[in-house]
Amino acid sequence: MNLNRAFALRLSGLLVEKKMSKYKLEKETGLTHSALRYIFNEVNADVKFSTIVKVCNALKITITEFFDSELFDLNNLEID
Repeated sequence: MNLNRAFALRLSGLLVEKKMSKYKLEKETGLTHSALRYIFNEVNADVKFSTIVKVCNALKITITEFFDSELFDLNNLEID
């Protein structure tokens, strides 16, 4: 699995867990609708660190908590 897919899947799971809509995430992060659509559709080649920080702040979690998932196990990720 590539890193963009892992990020999108983790974010989707956290939105469900936190009972937060994509619309609310958009408002809380200040990211545009198209920027979030690119994340969820895995269009971006790489997610910027500032975007990760904004997402974590909106979800009220640390970056460590965000990446604390089997999705980010280095043995399962395809890193280019």
